[in-house]
Amino acid sequence: MDDATPAPDSGPDPSSRRPDSVDAGAVGFLTLGLTVAVALVGLAALGYAVDRWLGTSPWFTLVGVVLGIVAAVLITVSRVRRFL
Repeated sequence: MDDATPAPDSGPDPSSRRPDSVDAGAVGFLTLGLTVAVALVGLAALGYAVDRWLGTSPWFTLVGVVLGIVAAVLITVSRVRRFL
């Protein structure tokens, strides 16, 4: 009689995962930095463009930066809140 028992099944082999099966949460956090940067730079650039158009420098640029910071914080909070 052979006393060797098979090893218990520990689930799928992690090396056999398909590359497209990355968790959605990980992708969300990986793209968070880019999303925050685009919101901040985009709103600041929009404020700068309005300043150049109206000749009111630096007021709309500052408003754009402040709105970009607010947008970045709100985006970050909404993405992180899903995991709390």
